[in-house]
Amino acid sequence: MKAPIVAAVLLVAGCAVATAPPGLPGLALVPAADGLDVDGSGGRQIGFGRDRAGALDSVARVTGRRPIPVACGGGRDAFDAGGGLILVFEGRSFVGWRTAGGAAGRQCP
Repeated sequence: MKAPIVAAVLLVAGCAVATAPPGLPGLALVPAADGLDVDGSGGRQIGFGRDRAGALDSVARVTGRRPIPVACGGGRDAFDAGGGLILVFEGRSFVGWRTAGGAAGRQCP
């Protein structure tokens, strides 16, 4: 009788270590004049002025990848969000983004 219980516990424990699929299906970040639109979310946005932790967590949930710090300067910090998207922060606030095709908000000098 104990063997089936042990097998069930091991099966459940094995499920707990499985990794989640990258990103949230059906969602994508779209650069906008006032931040990042979250396409497929019903109008949600990661707007300029959003606090750093919240913005980075939201980007990580959408993309399935934690943004990586990159060099910036001028009292600002930048993070590579993948796909050529760079996020710019000043203090604790999201203040800008840039891609190879454009930019909005404040930038690294």
